[in-house]
Amino acid sequence: MIRKTLFTLQIVLLALLLNAQDQKEWSLENCVSFALENNLGLKNQNLTVSMLTNNNTMAKYNRLPGVNASTSFQRQFGQTFNQAKLAFVDESKNQLNASIRANATVFNGFRYKHDIQKSEYDVEAARADLDIQANDLALNIVNYYLQILYNREQLNSAEIQLEVTNKQIERTEALVSAGSSAKGDVLELKAQAANEKAQITNYANLERQARISLKQSMNYSGEAMEVLNPETINADSLYLQLPPINDVYLSALEHLPELKAARARIESRIESIDIAKSDYYPTLDVGASLSTFYDQSYPDPEDPASSYTFFEQAGDFRTAVAYVSLSIPIFNKMQVKYNVQNAQINYEMAQTDELIVQQNIFKTIESAHSDAQSAHRSFAAAKESLAASEESFRYAEQRFNAGLINSVDYNLAKSNLSKAQVAVLNARYELIFKIKILDFYMGKPLNL
Repeated sequence: MIRKTLFTLQIVLLALLLNAQDQKEWSLENCVSFALENNLGLKNQNLTVSMLTNNNTMAKYNRLPGVNASTSFQRQFGQTFNQAKLAFVDESKNQLNASIRANATVFNGFRYKHDIQKSEYDVEAARADLDIQANDLALNIVNYYLQILYNREQLNSAEIQLEVTNKQIERTEALVSAGSSAKGDVLELKAQAANEKAQITNYANLERQARISLKQSMNYSGEAMEVLNPETINADSLYLQLPPINDVYLSALEHLPELKAARARIESRIESIDIAKSDYYPTLDVGASLSTFYDQSYPDPEDPASSYTFFEQAGDFRTAVAYVSLSIPIFNKMQVKYNVQNAQINYEMAQTDELIVQQNIFKTIESAHSDAQSAHRSFAAAKESLAASEESFRYAEQRFNAGLINSVDYNLAKSNLSKAQVAVLNARYELIFKIKILDFYMGKPLNL
């Protein structure tokens, strides 16, 4: 009974612990770190880096000599030639051959050297590709995170608006009961409350969808996930720190992995040209081999009547060979020439790819910078509109409470206020996101 109680208590404590872990609040930095550690695409690219690193190691070992040993054993049956009797006899016998060989390439047009250098640049490009994927993932995380905060603020604002409407419904119902207000005013307010409830449901759904998108991008399997509300972000202050386009672009050229990958591939293509040219050169190989064999039917040359043992034959029939091989290319169906030309074309394509990357980076920065300026102008205009809408609503509320306007005019002022609040939130978070993109291109950490 005690054991059962303890086991049940352990299960309950474990469930509470897991629930507490699920309910922890995630900061933006936590989300990005978790995503980088658990994203399957990044893991796959990391395996690609490991594979290319192995290729580089193999390219280095190609410079070493190759040493191989071989042996074969066979048993013959039937008519075989007997060395002792110098005649074919019906018997079975054992035979064994053994050899060891070593060979090395002394010169092959510096192919091995360029193979090593090319594989090193391939590893560098793959690592840059890994960083590219990580950066793209981090930007997606920032986008989803801000979407959650944006939808959450919309939800909070809508709930406050509904609370105000419900209070007005209670007040107006009291006035209707006293005969001081028309019943239609209550119906108008209830219709407004129903619309606001629908908006709350919509904002809650949007926040839930953004939360799901964030979890999926992070590859997070927990049931619940609470996003930490950062301290109030001063969008105007962030905008004042916005650097000129050229400063952002020059900074991006120094550290962005897209350019590192493009430049590494250019160097790799240069090495590919030299590898293709190596086929124009002769290939010089050296090698040596040592072999022996054993035949059960062989007689001892000094005493044919005695047994010719395995070790005696292995020593007597030992053969050593050393060789030098020189292969000179004379005509190879123009294959080498066009391989070199294709390698040069690939090099030119890599150069063009680098220019395309630079253009795309500048276009992205230029667009983000322009979007940030537009968002800041929209944010300023939205704040002015909100201030006017708040003043208009306060005035409308006072007149409605005094019975000077009906519920339709009151709801119109309240609806305009709600639209102005949404516009401010939308412009604010749009401005924050665009500035964060520019911060990213400047090499600054992604945080709030």
